[in-house]
Amino acid sequence: MKKFLWGVMIYWCHITIQAQPLLFTEVVDGLFVFEGKIADVFDEKKGMVANVTFIIGSTSVAIIDTGSSYRQGLLIKQAIRQQTNLPIKYIINSHVHLDHIFGNQAFVIDKPQFISHHKYPAQLNAKGSYYLNRLNAPWYAGTQIIQPTRLIHQKTIINLGNRELVLMPLINAHTDHDLMVFDQKSATLIAGDIIFVNHCPVLDGSLIGWINLISQLQKIHISQIVPGHGPVSTKKMALMKIKHYLITLRAAVTTAIKNQINLATASKTLLLDHAQDWQLFDEFHQRNIITAYTELEWE
Repeated sequence: MKKFLWGVMIYWCHITIQAQPLLFTEVVDGLFVFEGKIADVFDEKKGMVANVTFIIGSTSVAIIDTGSSYRQGLLIKQAIRQQTNLPIKYIINSHVHLDHIFGNQAFVIDKPQFISHHKYPAQLNAKGSYYLNRLNAPWYAGTQIIQPTRLIHQKTIINLGNRELVLMPLINAHTDHDLMVFDQKSATLIAGDIIFVNHCPVLDGSLIGWINLISQLQKIHISQIVPGHGPVSTKKMALMKIKHYLITLRAAVTTAIKNQINLATASKTLLLDHAQDWQLFDEFHQRNIITAYTELEWE
């Protein structure tokens, strides 16, 4: 009986997936973006909160991030197949956070290279099982951890056929293993969670490193940025707001430490006037203060 019910569920999922493809927007020729909902992944029924990008060259396809579940991965593949039958050669994971990586399983059959920052495996091994245990709603059934097959240690170029992507591993910013992708053809930066638009930034690495990186990005020719969360934006709009938040956070926490305001008090009182600027502020701002305080108290 259990086998029968499982078979019915799989069949139902297949029908659902076939009927409801994800909506991708072609933001520039051959570059398609699914904009995730700005919500906490654990509060959203299907967890589709992170942005997903796929890029089509003349010979192959690359995907940057694959969402939070096997089923979302299947939906992504269905959307790609509405545009091209070229092989999916590269799956690029921007970082290990669960809303970005658990669609990978849907592409194993395509035998792509699963690409990540060289520090990604350690984080995946440390956090992957915990993430899966938390993703326990029916939508996530069957989702599994997929290990990377290619690690990036330095700036690397991959070619999709007349379309080169530059893979840029970072030292320490949003996390300690961020990997950005720059599409040279369109000068589009697929930034992962290095950039948040509208969604409150989430600090899981180094505040100082993150600020320095954004300053560097301001000097580079970029026509548009695909953030990890929020709408595709111009470089100026994408960088200006998040840099202001991070610089203000650094100043406020530094002052609190200097004035011997303890961490518990600082986490509840600093920069509350910024709440109107960001969605999910209450969910993530306090955590950012705690992470920043821990880093800056040793400066």
